[in-house]
Amino acid sequence: MKRYSKLILPVAFCLCSVLQVVAEKADTVEVKKSGVAVGLKYLSNNVYLGRIDSANIMYLVPSVGYYHKSGLHVGASLNYQLDAGLNRIDAVTLEGGYDFKLGTDFSGGLSVEKYFYDMNSIALNSVNDLGITSNFSYDFSFVTLNLGGGLAFNDKIDFITEAGVNKSFEVGKFTIEPTLKLNAGTQNYYNTYLANGKSHLNGNNGHGKNQGSAKSTATLTVAEASSYKMLDYEISVPVSYTYHHFKFNIIPTYAIPVNAATILSSTGTVEKENITNHFVVQMEVAYKFE
Repeated sequence: MKRYSKLILPVAFCLCSVLQVVAEKADTVEVKKSGVAVGLKYLSNNVYLGRIDSANIMYLVPSVGYYHKSGLHVGASLNYQLDAGLNRIDAVTLEGGYDFKLGTDFSGGLSVEKYFYDMNSIALNSVNDLGITSNFSYDFSFVTLNLGGGLAFNDKIDFITEAGVNKSFEVGKFTIEPTLKLNAGTQNYYNTYLANGKSHLNGNNGHGKNQGSAKSTATLTVAEASSYKMLDYEISVPVSYTYHHFKFNIIPTYAIPVNAATILSSTGTVEKENITNHFVVQMEVAYKFE
């Protein structure tokens, strides 16, 4: 964490400044009840910014969180990997943040997440240690605009942004929310992923770090990994249903990655990152105790 200290302090100062501004407008924030929420989520594949490395990574994710009526919240979750012949806890996440709503149209949130991944995890985002994210949305009635940005800390730091639009429809007791989202950012995470020998390009067969039968001895790097560029487009149609304190969600998503990275080898070879479109389904049930 020492290498992040110079950046974390100013980021924390900026977050505190934003929270102070929000607090000064507290009279416009919607009144909520405090409570504890527990949830269980199923993810058919861990797609990160439209990408996977090789093997499918299916997760079952139990979670628990405390949500204060002021908007402050803390929580924890774990990712239990179900496929690739593995049944293990692949990651544990601790999270804290603040959500707010000003008036009826503007809302936002700030959060910090600390990740603890299994050393043999092959998830592309398993090289990230810490994440700081923000998101803001404005309802224009005919459509809602969403903007977000964040920092992902690995050997270096990635800057990731997202922009999207969505529209909610009520169909009986169901809420349907067609969404289009664009993700852009840097790819230092992929450079670290290759350096750690996690990729199939290093001979990893999907069962752990450097476990492949044909392990590569070449050093692989991503050309211009710190360059900011469009990474993927995502189309999703979330459907939710609320029954008393229960909430059920299903989120089918089609991810279209773009701008494949150029991978350089110490042997002098050059190849392009293998990117393909992915269809992912996320299903979740949550219960809030108030």
